[in-house]
Amino acid sequence: MNKFKIIFAAFLISLLFLFQNVIPLKADTQDNNTKIRSGTFLKVMVPIEISTLTADIGDEVWFINSQDMYIYETNVIPENTKIYGEVEDVLEPVEGRDGAIKIIINKMITPDKKTYKIKGHIYSENDNYIGGKQTASVYYRKVAHYSKRIKPVLQAVPLNVYEMGKHTIIKPGAELFVIIEDDIKLK
Repeated sequence: MNKFKIIFAAFLISLLFLFQNVIPLKADTQDNNTKIRSGTFLKVMVPIEISTLTADIGDEVWFINSQDMYIYETNVIPENTKIYGEVEDVLEPVEGRDGAIKIIINKMITPDKKTYKIKGHIYSENDNYIGGKQTASVYYRKVAHYSKRIKPVLQAVPLNVYEMGKHTIIKPGAELFVIIEDDIKLK
């Protein structure tokens, strides 16, 4: 009786291996409703110079996806995909702060001419403004610091007068990150 069970089990296992490629499992089937989730970062490259000196609110800007993006084994965003956006805000340089620019992303065109509407922005630590760093102080005051057993030490303390800011320039070839704000359904 045990020989029969072993032979029957071996027969079932051989059938399973035989029909493995004929009947695809659910995990092997391709999902046509692939989507890129919100919060995904895309690495893009700047092909042309963008500057606070020349940019106006509403100007169209574009970037190039610098690498393929995969979900499992599916290439969902191929390399050289163009990502389009527009300038949302431009802050001119002032005394104490460099100029800054804020860019939102609104569409993506793949190399095979498929167009997707997307919602996103260029990521930056400065509330998504590129640039806008504080400039250095112009004047300093010498202040003596006293401590026990050591002679007084002079320290330069900055006053509230800062240098004039400079325009922010994003040079060609710079790499930036796009954050996707809404899910993208790919066809």
